[in-house]
Amino acid sequence: MAPPPPPPIDAPLRLPPLPADTILEILSRVGDATAVVRCAATCKAWRRLILEPSFLSRRRAGRSDPSPLLGFFFLDTSQKLPRRRLYLRRPTRFLPLGPSQSQATALPLSHFLPKPDAAGLSGFAPVASGAGGLLALRRSPASSCDPVRICVCDPVAGTSTFLPPLPPTTSPENIVFLDADGSSFRLLAVMNRPMGIRLRVFSSQTGQWGTAVTAPLPDNMVIHLCSPAVVHRGAVHWICGTRALPNAVHALAVRPGQADVSVCRFDLPLRAGIHRLNHAAEAVRLFSSAQGCLSLVLLDEPVISVWNFKDNGADGRPWELHKTVHLPSVLPSTISDPSAGWRLSVVASCDQSGSLFLRAVGEGGLFVLNLETEVMSRVRNDHCAKFLCPYVANLSSCLGAMKNF
Repeated sequence: MAPPPPPPIDAPLRLPPLPADTILEILSRVGDATAVVRCAATCKAWRRLILEPSFLSRRRAGRSDPSPLLGFFFLDTSQKLPRRRLYLRRPTRFLPLGPSQSQATALPLSHFLPKPDAAGLSGFAPVASGAGGLLALRRSPASSCDPVRICVCDPVAGTSTFLPPLPPTTSPENIVFLDADGSSFRLLAVMNRPMGIRLRVFSSQTGQWGTAVTAPLPDNMVIHLCSPAVVHRGAVHWICGTRALPNAVHALAVRPGQADVSVCRFDLPLRAGIHRLNHAAEAVRLFSSAQGCLSLVLLDEPVISVWNFKDNGADGRPWELHKTVHLPSVLPSTISDPSAGWRLSVVASCDQSGSLFLRAVGEGGLFVLNLETEVMSRVRNDHCAKFLCPYVANLSSCLGAMKNF
């Protein structure tokens, strides 16, 4: 029998298939979460590999995705509306961040949710984001007789849940995700009271708000609820101060329980403790770092310093300086020129990505700084973004929202 004729010279070379472990290693080095989801949509074999637990562990070990920050939700205040309805009809939008962010346009909330759900969220402002890609929105009542409405949605999956209304006299100043995963979440609503703070926890498993609990504050403390709360190891942390010493700020850890609340005060580094309480949110920011510790970011122009909290500070110094970022080396020359009268303030932070959002007064504009890579980029040129809420990609949530092949 004659051997088969040789293939034509210009025929494509057929390479043997790559082993699954090699493909898994290649996929684990893909840059951002959006590209990973696109890879998962390519074929069944790739999707099975990406859904394996070893895939996420390889990505974390290789640090191939240093910033899972997809973008941020915000309340767009650029519209010209009558003064009496200043914030009642402001739309919530999403601005994606990434390599092409200079050409990115803000997307309306209706881009992510079905039309009936999106229409019911008119006037809702983003206030918190949680693990699993969840986003909490809040609508202030038009009068004291109306209740505060809170909605938790998953923009990736296109689902939304309206929480039972709180009593009309209950208006939370702070809303925090205590914990969240792909199937359930707990949300904490915080109300300021003369003798302390009042806490109520909503559980998606029961679908109800828990009993209100009042936490008395030690040493006549005052919590600065305008500063975002940080959840670390089951405790909620705030910047706080005292009425007697308004020029000094501290930190407070509140651990809500079933029937009571434990409260613990601890001092901040000396450089951070000299800010006025009403200006602390612009310069002092607590966050839970990727290293698994409670950290503090201090904006002390022209330097940003990052401090880590040590649980067992044997030397009596619980805070340790982790790193410093010199702003003139990362800011554009037009902003970093002191003669231009520029001033920076912290408007938001993202724990999971280690990103800090800064607003420049004078030159104008919103910037995002990655504290790990020390890369800063301009996000917007105007001041029309209020209630800024960073949104982090959750790979499991993205893959779970995809249709099965």
